[in-house]
Amino acid sequence: MSEVMTASEERDLSADALVGRIFEGSVAAFEVLSVVIGDSLGLYATLARDGSATSGELATRAGIAERYAREWLEQQAASGILLVDDPAAVADQRRFTLPPGHAEALIDPESPYSIAPVARAVAACARVLPELLDAYRSGGGVEWADYGRDMIEAQGDFNRPWLVNSFGSDYLPAVPDVHERLSADTPARVADVACGVGWASIAIARAYPNARVDGFDLDPLSIELARTNAEAAGVGDRVTFETRDAGHPKAAGRYDLAVMIEALHDVSKPVEVLEAIRGMLAPGGTAIIADEKTADAFTAPADLTERLFYGFSITCCLPAAMTDRTSAGTGTVMRADTLRRYAEAAGFRKTEVLDDLEHDALRFYRLTP
Repeated sequence: MSEVMTASEERDLSADALVGRIFEGSVAAFEVLSVVIGDSLGLYATLARDGSATSGELATRAGIAERYAREWLEQQAASGILLVDDPAAVADQRRFTLPPGHAEALIDPESPYSIAPVARAVAACARVLPELLDAYRSGGGVEWADYGRDMIEAQGDFNRPWLVNSFGSDYLPAVPDVHERLSADTPARVADVACGVGWASIAIARAYPNARVDGFDLDPLSIELARTNAEAAGVGDRVTFETRDAGHPKAAGRYDLAVMIEALHDVSKPVEVLEAIRGMLAPGGTAIIADEKTADAFTAPADLTERLFYGFSITCCLPAAMTDRTSAGTGTVMRADTLRRYAEAAGFRKTEVLDDLEHDALRFYRLTP
């Protein structure tokens, strides 16, 4: 997955090779959209819960039209996502099954294999293509709200597995002084900046019963979903969420820890945001920032992870930030040197990469005032 070919290596640059690549990518794009259909309509969940089904049975169980159910089931089997008992059977008699491993990846939002949120996010980017083209021409941006609820939920669900399963139990304990403060009898105060739908806040509250967590985000729907998630997780009494800027005066000097999970590259003014985080920290407080684990320098062609980052950058992260005409225009591919530069400009004395906190897609930084 991470193989990279340098410019000096021989590769096929023919028209035939490019056509083949785009053709395969187009097939994959349609399969991504098919996953969004199955996820959004609960088709995978129905197959996992009730077992194999014919098109008529799936249509009845899921409340969709039989003709669409039949075509979707056939496409899923042709793509290798579903199994079909007898391909030669009469169309309405064929039975389709969702393999257990595929079910885990498609319907369990807390599985480390969860992949449906990525498909939903890609579809949300496609939704704004007309606005995106206008932004490219004008130099403006695309409003975050235009990407819709699917993008907001997908962004949260992409990080949900590692946050709820590991953030409080593995990642934070690996930073000894932070773990000690969060575990103390005297309640620690934690700020979750750009908290989204709240999974980081919830993970901290679950792992550290004495801690009190305040989540801030400018998106009202994200805050609404965060409150719902916190109540469902049983931590609503120890976590609060507010629709406001983290730089609000009442946040100043209050927090022992501030976290910002995969959001710094999204903001239009990262230095100002980091200045606000520095200002909200109490004496001895620290900030932990998680953002994309990009390559140290631009490479072309790049590996698949870097290509995914660039894909989201050109369709979502950069356009959303560019709605502010004074935006820094960071984009998803924020390299470590860029974050260090932002942190220094914001007045942080020290920026260190927490190499012991390993994640396939994210890099963790500790910022010390």
